[in-house]
Amino acid sequence: MTVSPGAAARRQDLELLRIASAFGIVLFHSGSDTTGIGYSGLVVFLVLSTCFAAARPGREASIGRILAKRSVRLLVPWAFWMLAYGIRNHFVGRNILETDRGWINGILAGTQIHLWFLPYLFVAGVALDWISCRVKRASSGWFAGVAAIALLATAAIWRPWADLHGYPTVQYAHGLAGLFAGVFLGSWGGMDPLARRLLLAGLLGSAFLALWRGIDGVGIPYSVGLALCSWFVLRPWRRVQRWNVQAVSDCMFGVYLVHIFFDRMYNAIRGLPNPIEPFLTFATSFALVWLLRRFARPLARWIT
Repeated sequence: MTVSPGAAARRQDLELLRIASAFGIVLFHSGSDTTGIGYSGLVVFLVLSTCFAAARPGREASIGRILAKRSVRLLVPWAFWMLAYGIRNHFVGRNILETDRGWINGILAGTQIHLWFLPYLFVAGVALDWISCRVKRASSGWFAGVAAIALLATAAIWRPWADLHGYPTVQYAHGLAGLFAGVFLGSWGGMDPLARRLLLAGLLGSAFLALWRGIDGVGIPYSVGLALCSWFVLRPWRRVQRWNVQAVSDCMFGVYLVHIFFDRMYNAIRGLPNPIEPFLTFATSFALVWLLRRFARPLARWIT
């Protein structure tokens, strides 16, 4: 696949990382991820989401324009898939929403638990857009780096507390370090060279500390996810730039949203080998999203 004129501006190595991270999430949700490495895909998604936003020059914008932009990208698909999975829950005999911890938690967790990601990223994106217009990149990078290190270093304290509160609190607490790490990496170019290297060492060191301490859901995903993001973001893989994986990478957000439908479908097929299921789920989800983007692009823009 050769590079199209518009693809050169996009880092194709980072787009490959997005594809791999989406498959990791599918692998984790399929139940085939016995090591926890697949869950590092979520860390990659979080890091890259705020990294790209932090790397862009701050543009003065009203809070209204920021809210409108982020709503179209995140809240509209969130509402659509909340409804879609809610209908599915009704027909398979499940509660449309799990409200045992209250309606607010039930709505934020979603009609399928993976939907927690969208309102969470909406709030983070709005805050980052607003702050980037008003705070120097070096300052935000410093703060974000220190915050990410502190969160990973104290994971043994907040992780049990978050587990007690259940969904979506546990996801919200788990994702904070990834959001801050993304802002730090996105601010890299505006920071003092020595300071940023020390912060990077602290960030990776605190992730490996969580791994060494065996903190469930934090050690392996953050060690793998942050190592991959740091390597790919800071050391461009220029040989890959001659390829164009954009058509595949652009479907990954849609794959994240739709894959639970196919995962549950393949779960119901008796005799299907467990290692095959995540590959089928990923391939089918990608095919559906690609077809939507190819033949129903106006709809795909709103929901994927």
